[in-house]
Amino acid sequence: MTELRFESSNDSASGGSEEVLLDVVFTHPKTGETLIRPAFWDGDNVFLVRFAPTMEGRWKWVSRCPQDPSLDGIKGTLKCEKYDGELAVYKHGFVRVEPGVKHMTYADGTPFFYLGDTHWGMYSEELDAPGPHAGETGAESHFKYIVDRRVEQGFTVYQSEPLGSPFNVVDGKVDSVDIQGFRIADEYYKYIAAAGLVHANAELFFAASMREDLANNDHALEALSRYWVARFGAFPVLWTLAQEIDNDFYSEQGHQNVYDFTNNPWVKVAEYIHKYDCYNHPLSGHQENSWHTTVTGRGTGAEGRDGNGASVFASEEVAKRTGHNWWAVQWSPSLTEPVNPELVRDYWETSRPAINYEGRYCGLWTKDFGSRAQGWISFLSGFFGYGYGAIDIWLYKSDYDVKSESFDGIDHITPADKLKPWSESVEYPSAGQMRHLRSFMESFDWWNLTPVLKDEKAFKANASAYVYARTVSTHVLYFFSKETATGEITDIQEGKSLQLTWFNPRSGEKSDPIKITVSEEGRLILPEKPDTEDWVLQVSE
Repeated sequence: MTELRFESSNDSASGGSEEVLLDVVFTHPKTGETLIRPAFWDGDNVFLVRFAPTMEGRWKWVSRCPQDPSLDGIKGTLKCEKYDGELAVYKHGFVRVEPGVKHMTYADGTPFFYLGDTHWGMYSEELDAPGPHAGETGAESHFKYIVDRRVEQGFTVYQSEPLGSPFNVVDGKVDSVDIQGFRIADEYYKYIAAAGLVHANAELFFAASMREDLANNDHALEALSRYWVARFGAFPVLWTLAQEIDNDFYSEQGHQNVYDFTNNPWVKVAEYIHKYDCYNHPLSGHQENSWHTTVTGRGTGAEGRDGNGASVFASEEVAKRTGHNWWAVQWSPSLTEPVNPELVRDYWETSRPAINYEGRYCGLWTKDFGSRAQGWISFLSGFFGYGYGAIDIWLYKSDYDVKSESFDGIDHITPADKLKPWSESVEYPSAGQMRHLRSFMESFDWWNLTPVLKDEKAFKANASAYVYARTVSTHVLYFFSKETATGEITDIQEGKSLQLTWFNPRSGEKSDPIKITVSEEGRLILPEKPDTEDWVLQVSE
C-alpha cells in the first residue's frame, strides 16, 4: 500500500465536507487495468488516497474532484516492483472469492487457508504497552505480541470489530476528533498487514449502536461506508459489516429497536462498501448463532421468527447488489454427535463459501478439546475456514459470562477457568494445535473436500461422534467421541489398494501407513482408534 497526499486551497474543504468527493484513477498503461480509489479526509484541508497496485510496472494516476478545482486534474505516476519477501498475501495478491468456488483464494488462484483469531475488542489491546494482563510474557505491546504469536502458530486472519474504538461515527459523520482516533486505528491495520495477516474487520461501530436517524439516512451511511473503504480498503482485508447483523439479533435481545429483519440498514452499508471497493474484497455479514439464522433457515430452530431463520443476504439479487459473497457463520457444532446434515447442506448448496467465523471460545464456553474439534469439524463439513477464540483475547478485559459455569457437552468450564488472563490463554495448547490442522490440510488438496453426512449411505458409523469428507482420491475422517469405534466406508471400488494413516491432532504426528486392499463387496472396514482421544484417519489411493 502506498499513500498520496492532497491539500485543498479551498477553505470549504476544511472539516471534511461531504460535498468534496475526491477520487484518484489509477491506470496500468500496458494492460489498461483501471482502479478508482476514493480519498478520505485526514484533518484540516488534507485528503489522503491509499493505493495497492495489483501488478508490476508503471501506473499513471489522475485526480478527479469536480467540486474543488484545487484537487482536480492532478497527475502523477508510480512504479510497482515485484515483491521479494515471503508473506503469502503479497506473493499471491489480495484474497478474493470466485463465483461458485467453495473456498477463498488469493488473486493468482492459490487456495487461501482461512485460520482466524478473534479480537472483537482490538482497540482495547494496548498498542504501545504490555497491559495489565501481560504476566511474564515480556511483551512490550499487548497487541503486537499476540499478532506475532499467532503468526508463529500458523494463523492467517485477524478478526476484529470496532468495539471500544477511538473514533465514534454513530452520529453519521467524521469530525476532527474522529480523525485522531482513525489515525490510531491506522497503526493497528498497518501492523496486521505488515505481519502478513488478512484483517477480517467489521465496519463502523457496534451493531446495536445504530441510531434511527442514521439508519434512515442513506446519504450519511454512504458517506461513512465510502470513508471506511477509502481509509482501509488498500490493506489486505475482508469486510464483515458488524456484529451479528444478519437478521435481527440485537432487536430480539432488546439492545436496539431501530431495525429488524425487514429493514436492516447493514444491507445498505454492504451495498455502499461494494460500490466503492475497487478491489472487491470478500464481503459478508457476521451472522447470528446458527440456531437462529443460516442461509435459508434450514438447520435452525427459528420457525416462526421473522424470516424463519433465513439470511437477509440469502437471495442472489441481494448478493449481487451488495457484493455479499461469503458466509461468516456463527456455529458451535455438537461435540458428542455427528454434524447436523441440514445445516451443513444449507451452506454447502449455496454458491458462496462459508467460514465458521465464530464458535465457542476456549476458556469461556469450551476447553482445548472443544476448540480443537471445532476446527476439524468445520473444515470437514465444508466450512473452509475457522475462527478460533480464547478468553481475554476474544474480548480483552471482558467480564461477559465469567461468573457462571459453562458446559459444552464434554467439559465443564468453571468461573476460575474464565479468569485466565491473555498471557496464559494465548498459549492454550489448542491454539498451537491449529498449526497441526493447517499442516495436515495443506498436505493434500483440502479445497476439493466434499462433506459426507450421516444420512448418506457411503459410511456405516460405529462411532457416536465423527465427521467425514473426501476428495476423488483422499478420505478424511475425524473421530472425536470417547470411544475407539470407527466404522466402514461402503462405496469404494473393489480391489483398490489404499493406504491408511492415523494423524494425531494434538501432537501433529502421523503413524506409519497401513496398506490395505478393498474387499470384493466394496467395503472398507476401518481400524479402531489408537485410544479414546480424538484422531484423524486419512485414507489415500
